[in-house]
Amino acid sequence: MDTSPGIICYCDRVRAESLGERIRSKRIQMGLTQEQLAEIMSVPKSTISYYENDKIDIKGSIIKELSVVLQTTPNYLLGIEETDPLIEGVSTILKKIKDEKIRTMLYAQIKAAADYA
Repeated sequence: MDTSPGIICYCDRVRAESLGERIRSKRIQMGLTQEQLAEIMSVPKSTISYYENDKIDIKGSIIKELSVVLQTTPNYLLGIEETDPLIEGVSTILKKIKDEKIRTMLYAQIKAAADYA
């Protein structure tokens, strides 16, 4: 690591999210409790807790099922994709709308929904 004057290194501050952290983040973003996600997945709540705390390895088939339930992709959960495909999709859709008034209105609605949540 270069420690020359004037060089600022933020290396210590960068930390990739773990699989469990991404699962927790998506669950919360969707407004689900651990209990609700466990019920949807037909597993005990403790299993969801283990997943979110990286206490157990998760089979590929479960990651695929989680990605469907959490409306994302297995690659996002695994950290292969850095951005959430749902967010990317919304951005892509907004970019396709040429009418500035409609884009502004949709942006305001999305922002209001986010502020409400």
